[in-house]
Amino acid sequence: MPRATERVGRSGEYLTAALLSQVSDTVLVVPHGSEADIVFEHENKLYKVQVKTSSKINKGRVNWRFDMRRGSHSRDREYQHQAIDIFALVCLKYRNAVFIKPMEQKQITIADEHMKNNDAVSNILDILSNIH
Repeated sequence: MPRATERVGRSGEYLTAALLSQVSDTVLVVPHGSEADIVFEHENKLYKVQVKTSSKINKGRVNWRFDMRRGSHSRDREYQHQAIDIFALVCLKYRNAVFIKPMEQKQITIADEHMKNNDAVSNILDILSNIH
């Protein structure tokens, strides 16, 4: 992975960790090669987070698009069932994230206005209250 691409990914992970630190005292950024990018604790339960980061909207698009699969150099691009509890979709332009539960979709788009105005802390608390 080129250094610039790796830097974008790491920036998204650290931004996500900073957001999660507002709802958890234990937030760990996991080394590369693991299924999850971040592990954090909330109400005595550990959660695994996969961070997907974008630094810009693709030309001709008005939404932020995120590929929900593993990296292109992975043999198996799909995440194992229950390997990830939460996805963090990070937009570096707005220094913000949208948290979602795992879904079957291989790609997800988020409207620019939603990405810009999302309250990430309220969003993660809402997700945590709905995870079983």
